[in-house]
Amino acid sequence: MKTTAALAGLIAAAGAAKAQAPVPLCVTDFPPYVSTELGDGGSMTALARRAFAAGGLDVQMLRVPWVRALSMARNGECLLMTVWRNAERDALFRYSLPVARMQLGFFVRADRKAPLPPGATVAYQRGSYLPPLLLDGRYRLHELVDPRPGAEMLNLGRVDAVFSERGTFEYQLSKQPLTADTIRWQPPPLEVKTTFMAISRSHPSAEAWLALLNSEIRRSVRN
Repeated sequence: MKTTAALAGLIAAAGAAKAQAPVPLCVTDFPPYVSTELGDGGSMTALARRAFAAGGLDVQMLRVPWVRALSMARNGECLLMTVWRNAERDALFRYSLPVARMQLGFFVRADRKAPLPPGATVAYQRGSYLPPLLLDGRYRLHELVDPRPGAEMLNLGRVDAVFSERGTFEYQLSKQPLTADTIRWQPPPLEVKTTFMAISRSHPSAEAWLALLNSEIRRSVRN
């Protein structure tokens, strides 16, 4: 009962603070989690919309690139839909409960029978986080400005693997039926990243908004 009453109080405070102003959500291109090309803004955006609707709050989707989204969230201008924690971010943000566990690793041709040998060419998207295994010199790295040609390059043998977050690349493959059956995920993942939503520590509605988000995460997310 005390928890319910406290949550109700936070919801009321959040609504009164800005006269029911919509909650700004920074929406980037990271489908199927967050995306400008999906009608609901992606699964994480849909989760946030449900969470705030339960508190009587509307949301405003701000479609921005990732770097801009991080800057805006740092300045308290929006809620960041997906973020991986590190020491620098921990000093800036408060976090929701985990919303996903994202697998980072290789996609290869379906007919590949062995792990990638040293010297294999691995494509990756510019600006992506790269785990230590990709930075120790054992593979040749091929940077892609746009990740969408990666599947075709892999299918044609121009690269030996594509490094990506699993759910995101599988979503891309679902949109490319000519390559989807010839490419597969290669287990195990190189890293698994726990993913959160985040808001600036200085934001006046941080506690209330996180309470709403966490309530919906407990209801709908299985990690």
